[in-house]
Amino acid sequence: MRRQEMRFVSDIAVGLACLSAALALSYYIHKRSSVEELARQTSRIAIIGFLAFGASHLVDVLTLFWRGVAWLDFIQAAALGVALTASLAIWGLLPALLAEPSPGELLEANRALSGATARRAEELARLAAAKADLERAVAERTQALDEAKQRFENALKNSDISMSQQDTDLRYLWVHNAPKGLPAAVLLGRLQQDVLPARADMVLTAAKRGVMASKAANSLDLEMEIDGDTRYFHENIEALWRDGEVVGVLTTSIETTAYHRRQEELRALLRELTHRTKNLLAVIMGIARQSGRSSTDIATFVAHFNGRIRALAVTHELLVASQWRGVGLRELIAGVWKSTSPEAQQRMALTGENYWLAPESAQNLALAIYEMQSNAIEHGGLLAPGGSVKIAWAEEKNQAGPFVKLTWEENSPQASANDNRGDGFGKTFVQVLLPRATKGSSTIESHDRGLNWTLTLPPVNFVSGVCGLRRDLAETA
Repeated sequence: MRRQEMRFVSDIAVGLACLSAALALSYYIHKRSSVEELARQTSRIAIIGFLAFGASHLVDVLTLFWRGVAWLDFIQAAALGVALTASLAIWGLLPALLAEPSPGELLEANRALSGATARRAEELARLAAAKADLERAVAERTQALDEAKQRFENALKNSDISMSQQDTDLRYLWVHNAPKGLPAAVLLGRLQQDVLPARADMVLTAAKRGVMASKAANSLDLEMEIDGDTRYFHENIEALWRDGEVVGVLTTSIETTAYHRRQEELRALLRELTHRTKNLLAVIMGIARQSGRSSTDIATFVAHFNGRIRALAVTHELLVASQWRGVGLRELIAGVWKSTSPEAQQRMALTGENYWLAPESAQNLALAIYEMQSNAIEHGGLLAPGGSVKIAWAEEKNQAGPFVKLTWEENSPQASANDNRGDGFGKTFVQVLLPRATKGSSTIESHDRGLNWTLTLPPVNFVSGVCGLRRDLAETA
């Protein structure tokens, strides 16, 4: 009897324990929605197994009261079969369950992942800082390159320096500040032989291919016809390298046309200066000879010779000031007078427009003014105190055309109209040589107050107006 009681109690306890376990497990998977599907499926099988096993023990309790009831034995056997099947099914799911990480492993993995994430964040921050530094360096380098490019362009903008890059076929790849008449749009992408004159292309091709072959820089002077105009250039040619290979040439071209033209002008000026110097020396030698012939002693010779040279010097100073374009008549007379007899300058009066004399006519008239002035001081209207000279000129016309008439009037109470001065150089120059040189006329008349001199100058002795002064009389003829 006691054994049956113990069986009754144990079956009730096992049945209730299984039922409690099944309910606890059901409650757990119901509350834990995050449980994986495989674990949830295993839990359901275990719940079924617990329920079946607990049911078998509860049925066993019933068999204590109803012995020999067949359907109770059948239910018990079925419950045990279900419990056994559930246990076997759980064994089949164990490998998959064991393959899944445990909570500890998940925690460790999470910790490792957190560390890796932190390291990745640090690496990303470092890369972002490096990227910012690189972008800043690139921006600074770009700005520096832009500024250097602007300085380069500004340096060449208003200059005669051009630069170009060509490949090994001498095709233009880059052109900056191209010379006038050869714009960059015409050169870019084209072969040198297609855009340059044949002679210039032949010279440059030989030089550039020589530079590419020798890998040594070269320079040369080049003459080129552009738009019918002869232009001159100084070419500096250097080879361009890339990975140790010559890939073309870089040419710096300096236009020297202005320099060559200045050289030509300078040579022409030197030729003209030589010619004028020879003429001036011939005039001086002639003055020296004539002064020596008409002088009675050395002192007189020196005084007259120096005065004549000073008159010529004044003329040349005025010609240089006007770039040899001519001399104003008023400036010439005043300049000669001031240079040779400054003390008598206040006793001279000038009247007339400032006609511009041609260079040769200015020299001849300067000598004539000196001769008349010297004679007036020594023998004529300026000999005595109170004497004066009035010089006037104006434009007149006759049958031959327009001309300028210049008059010289001396006024002195002590001058002698009958002084015996002979036919010296001054008188010969004024009355004979001057009209011959100017293609005009020159007459001198004596009176009791000095001399009257009348000079006519045709248009050939004058030049075009300079600085707004009177224009050439020849243009009005």
